[in-house]
Amino acid sequence: MPAQEELRLFSHCQADLGESPVWDETHQCLLFVDISGGQINALDLHGNLTRLYESPSRIGALALTEKGNLIFTQNAGVAILDRTRLRVIQHSKLAITLSSYRFNDGACDPQGRFITGLMDEAHSRNTGKFYRYDAGLNASVILDNISLPNGLVWSRDGRELFFVDSVARTLYRARYPANGSYLEQVSVFAQTPAELGRPDGLALDVEGNLWVCQFNGSCLLQYDPNGVLLQTLPMPVPRPTSCCFGGADRRTLFITTAKFGMSAAEHADYPAAGNIYSIRLPVPGIPRHRFKEL
Repeated sequence: MPAQEELRLFSHCQADLGESPVWDETHQCLLFVDISGGQINALDLHGNLTRLYESPSRIGALALTEKGNLIFTQNAGVAILDRTRLRVIQHSKLAITLSSYRFNDGACDPQGRFITGLMDEAHSRNTGKFYRYDAGLNASVILDNISLPNGLVWSRDGRELFFVDSVARTLYRARYPANGSYLEQVSVFAQTPAELGRPDGLALDVEGNLWVCQFNGSCLLQYDPNGVLLQTLPMPVPRPTSCCFGGADRRTLFITTAKFGMSAAEHADYPAAGNIYSIRLPVPGIPRHRFKEL
């Protein structure tokens, strides 16, 4: 089995709040958003950046569609970007009109629907929800009463969903019914150490190990399928945000980071904050599902 290699800098992109990395195998590039910058960006294999879309809205999450377009969130709504013409061709109604709320992380389920978490930037407790969007961008709530919904990923067989509540510092596991209206049998998978910040984005490898970025924890944590902590991967910046597997063999883990909210002193101490890193791992990751677009 190949060995785990050293972490390296992939792109000096200096995102303010880099998030939601997605590997695009068709174009052999890494897609990601800058939430506070309202940007969707692409990085080629050399880490060179191309801006695909920019909005005055906060763009929280991103996924590919089966047609090769992009589904993404803008504030508390969802939209589809035509990848060829780089313009929005479909958008949903807002889930809520209060300006402090926005969608955060998101991904597509095995059935091709888009799931994204609504959060309150004013930090109200237990007002977060996970929404599910169908091909017509019609929404339904599949979980509520959480504080800060974040990273989410499905098991290899699609029967379970792992997700994060960052405020609770907890990773959860739930049964994911393909035709059901709500998550079932929600249980604690792991609680991350309080001294290592808060859990953020997730990725899953083919052996069922879960990788979680620790915002303000300067590291990633790797858990085995039973929730046992296997290793702590140190990061050179304090705010890793999310991760995804990519590359030709899906053995490269790409990691987005943020400089959002850092003080002047912290910026001086961590000038590389906001860049994207990568590491080659012994086993590949599970590929992301795509949205079934009309």
